[in-house]
Amino acid sequence: MPTPGEQPRTRSVSILRVSVALLTGLLALVLVMSQRGNLEEYYLDFTEDRKPIEFQLSDVSESWSEQTLPDRFGSYPIICRFYAGDLPADRACGVDVKSYNGVPTLFISFFFSSGRLQWVSINVPWWSHGRAYSSLVTALGEPSASQTFFRNGVRLHGWQLVNGSAVFFNRGRPFNPLAWNGIFWNSASTCAKRGCFKEP
Repeated sequence: MPTPGEQPRTRSVSILRVSVALLTGLLALVLVMSQRGNLEEYYLDFTEDRKPIEFQLSDVSESWSEQTLPDRFGSYPIICRFYAGDLPADRACGVDVKSYNGVPTLFISFFFSSGRLQWVSINVPWWSHGRAYSSLVTALGEPSASQTFFRNGVRLHGWQLVNGSAVFFNRGRPFNPLAWNGIFWNSASTCAKRGCFKEP
């Protein structure tokens, strides 16, 4: 029983707990909404019956066109659309797959500019980072270069291929477990224009 003049504290504690719970719930809702696209992609990956795919990045060529994809991967669902994203590409084609060369994979995107393939993005689940890196080392050898410092929030391993194209892969998993790892192939002409590797 409180002494005279002392106020009961249970109400303020309850309000504090409710406020913290509401704030936590609101933050969780904001996080889920901001990651809605990623959650949907993971949901589709777990629930759809997808097929594995195999090809070598050293065989990819900027001579590929949109028609090359059904010729090479005709048994896979391929969706091509106008592209207006961050890359200087005008068309993009997506292929949903179960795995790439044995590594669990969400989807693969092919980006075209003026009808020629310029970039490929192989999107690997967050937890398959180690398997993806091991697969790249097996196929391409040790990286030609690796970034020591973060740039735009990421450090990359890079492989310079003999035909002038390049492959990049993030050195560490993304901080966000709902994001994914990316294996990026860049065409030889893209590397010639943008400089995929700095000269020592």
